[in-house]
Amino acid sequence: MDALNQLLATFKVQANVFHNGQYCGRWAVDTSGSKNISFHVVTHGRCYLSVADAQTEALEAGDMVFFPHDHSHCITSDVSFSTEVNLSKSKDYSAGIDNQGTGLVCGYFEHQHPMVEHAIKQLPDMVLIRRNDHNQSFSLLMQTLINESSSSVQGADYILNRIAEALLAMVFRYHLPQDQGVLAAALHPKLSKVLQAIHSSPQTKWTVDELAAICHLSRAAFAELFKDVLNSSPMEYVTQWRLSIAYRMLADDSVSTLEAALAVGYDNESSFSKAFKRVMGVTPGAVRSA
Repeated sequence: MDALNQLLATFKVQANVFHNGQYCGRWAVDTSGSKNISFHVVTHGRCYLSVADAQTEALEAGDMVFFPHDHSHCITSDVSFSTEVNLSKSKDYSAGIDNQGTGLVCGYFEHQHPMVEHAIKQLPDMVLIRRNDHNQSFSLLMQTLINESSSSVQGADYILNRIAEALLAMVFRYHLPQDQGVLAAALHPKLSKVLQAIHSSPQTKWTVDELAAICHLSRAAFAELFKDVLNSSPMEYVTQWRLSIAYRMLADDSVSTLEAALAVGYDNESSFSKAFKRVMGVTPGAVRSA
């Protein structure tokens, strides 16, 4: 498994589609404020986007916009952007698609994972993906999302959420910069081997010397290269990765705190719990009971 796959597999990101409907007449919405990654998909019709009262774009069916940093924005039918936001009500698809309206799927991604924050720091304030920009895989997922958005078949909401999560993974794949950050390290001819080792063996008590030896660099040269590309020291990254694995075990497998600690190389529950709270911002017990 490559480094980016390993990263995506540990992200406990959950999509929450909170709006799926169609707006008619004059309307405007701003869904920022969740402090999470937010997104919108135009499923039919046309509308206009303004970001921080500056950048403006026309959006059409099949366009998707992500806000990795929850930037303030306005999506509206009003090209002058004079309509007050969040006053208009949308309607569902019980009477079918209104060809005079605009369909929107809106949502955000919830997470409590420092590795996600580490990744999205490398993304711009907005990622706009046009219908014609999609590769084949993205296009198929997008068309399925559009089809499900107006479907009355049971389970459509669940499917919308899962598709949104897959689309986010593709945003990470194609829009993370390749000169700095996690993807850059995963593609680097020397650092990729180090990431593979760290990711594959979280229980190992790695040292800087051991990691430097993997990529045939001196300790100083390796530490400098790692810091330049990932903006953290090797040991900081090792700690984040080990605790990320423990987070998934606690959240998904309901293991005990001690079991999680031992699985990622800690000798006792006390030192593990202190490190976990410092890095993750929550206690292991809080993750287990969530």
